Amino acid sequence: MKIKVVLSVAVLLGAGVGAIQLTGWYSKYRGEQRVREMLKNPDAAVFRRVYYYHQTKGMCGEVSEENSMGGYVGFNEFFVDADGVVAFYPEKDDHRPWSELSPETAKKRVEYLDMKFKICPDVTVEGSVSG
Repeated sequence: MKIKVVLSVAVLLGAGVGAIQLTGWYSKYRGEQRVREMLKNPDAAVFRRVYYYHQTKGMCGEVSEENSMGGYVGFNEFFVDADGVVAFYPEKDDHRPWSELSPETAKKRVEYLDMKFKICPDVTVEGSVSG
């Protein structure tokens, strides 16, 4: 009798963990689809460092796409919020030091980073998940 109860509990816990993992996988897939919709050549998109956050229901990562010549342009940061809104690291901001930025570019960077850290709170400066 005890063995049946223990097995039943183990099966239910396993199913719950599997459902959580599946939900995270599907949400990550949907987020990548939203990013692809914003790209010129969505079929050629390459993703890396993509993380889904259950607490905020958002995701962050990096994506690279092909340019018109067929070469990849390099990775650019992005985030997708719980509503499916996609934002990319500000254009024409080549990660220069803050002291070299124009006020307009600095403002765009601050707005982007503010939203990114609300959606992806565990991302460190290097882009990896802490914890």
